[in-house]
Amino acid sequence: MKLAKLCLAFVFALHFSAFAQEATEAELNRLEDLRYQAMKDIDVPTLEKIFADEFVYQTLQGKTHSKQSYIASLQKGDVKINSFQRENSRVKFLGDVATVMATTHLDIVLGGEAKKISLFYLNVWVKRDGRWQLLQRQSTALPKS
Repeated sequence: MKLAKLCLAFVFALHFSAFAQEATEAELNRLEDLRYQAMKDIDVPTLEKIFADEFVYQTLQGKTHSKQSYIASLQKGDVKINSFQRENSRVKFLGDVATVMATTHLDIVLGGEAKKISLFYLNVWVKRDGRWQLLQRQSTALPKS
């Protein structure tokens, strides 16, 4: 009887763990979409919550931005996002750290020039005080098809 209860508890724990990871994966994908929408809308309060204070972004153009410099570049109009579509998101966890790798198709204005680009990115998220924040981002342009 004790063995049966122990096995049942183990199966429940495995099931709960898988459910919790699926919920966390959904939360990170929701935050990724929220981040893009906030960038499109230049929603500074939302971006300030999403980006960790130590946020670093290595852009397609080879520039390195901090949280402050990236938000300022959006406010100045260096990059304007007209539309975005994320796909093929893959989330991996290591404790309170997660990586999100995905593809995004963008219709943007970059340096005054309208462009349609596709990129692959790797984002590193960290969970602090019960919420996820984006710590680092690296993106790479995909070849035009």
